[in-house]
Amino acid sequence: MARIPYPERPSDAVARLPVPLNAFRMLSHSPPLTGPTIELGMAVLRESSLSVRLRELVVMTVATATQCAYESAQHHPIALNAGVTPEQLRAIAERRADGREFDEPESAAVAAAFELVSRHTLSETTLEALRACFTNRQVVEIVTTTGYYVMLAGLMNGLGVDVDPSGEQFLGLVGGDPG
Repeated sequence: MARIPYPERPSDAVARLPVPLNAFRMLSHSPPLTGPTIELGMAVLRESSLSVRLRELVVMTVATATQCAYESAQHHPIALNAGVTPEQLRAIAERRADGREFDEPESAAVAAAFELVSRHTLSETTLEALRACFTNRQVVEIVTTTGYYVMLAGLMNGLGVDVDPSGEQFLGLVGGDPG
């Protein structure tokens, strides 16, 4: 149950969403933040050069590292739909970024997300691994995706935002190629 009440009227930006997610309903307490936060989220979901699969590996890593039940519940079906395997999700739950579950780029992205959540920076070794696998744009997008979902996890964990119904209802909203 939410630790503070949701606003009686969501911001105009939330009212324009096809599904008024509780995270953005809660953020409606500060309307000037709501629209830009939604816009950044749409860019992360729809305009990134990362594959949906890689993005969802990063999101699930953030959900695990921040212990965010909301992100885990919402993104678990989205990740599976994007081709993330149950074995990869188990490895992430075990806080592992290496092993046969991941190829080299996936391992680098998952390791970077775990490191960013725990240290708020990247070691030279981790950055070198990312740069060996990704373009500079993609490196920035991995870091930004991690940061965006960490910010949302803080909102959801800190204020006890109620988990929306299964993320399966949002499969059509996340855009991109599942590959």
